[in-house]
Amino acid sequence: MIRSHVLICGGTGCTSSGSATLLSALEEELKIRGLDDEIKVVKTGCFGLCELGPIMIVYPEGTFYSRVTPEVIPEIVEEHLLKGRPVTRLVYDETDVPLPEGQSV
Repeated sequence: MIRSHVLICGGTGCTSSGSATLLSALEEELKIRGLDDEIKVVKTGCFGLCELGPIMIVYPEGTFYSRVTPEVIPEIVEEHLLKGRPVTRLVYDETDVPLPEGQSV
């Protein structure tokens, strides 16, 4: 039974930032841990925040990870997908996106 869905951006920006390698690393880590039947990995289209890529979103929580690298995949799998604790240092923060010149929050 599927208990989580992990969406990995497959848009041009994220692909150029290494999302294909990220996807492979995640699928391999899930297979090693025997989670590949419980967690569905889906390559998606662009999320629209290319400068933050590669982007990964975990559902059902909707946790939005930015600038994910293959090196942090074991940590995300262990902490978030197994223990239910998002890796907060990798979670998207709105302050990560520069505002257009002349705009403020």
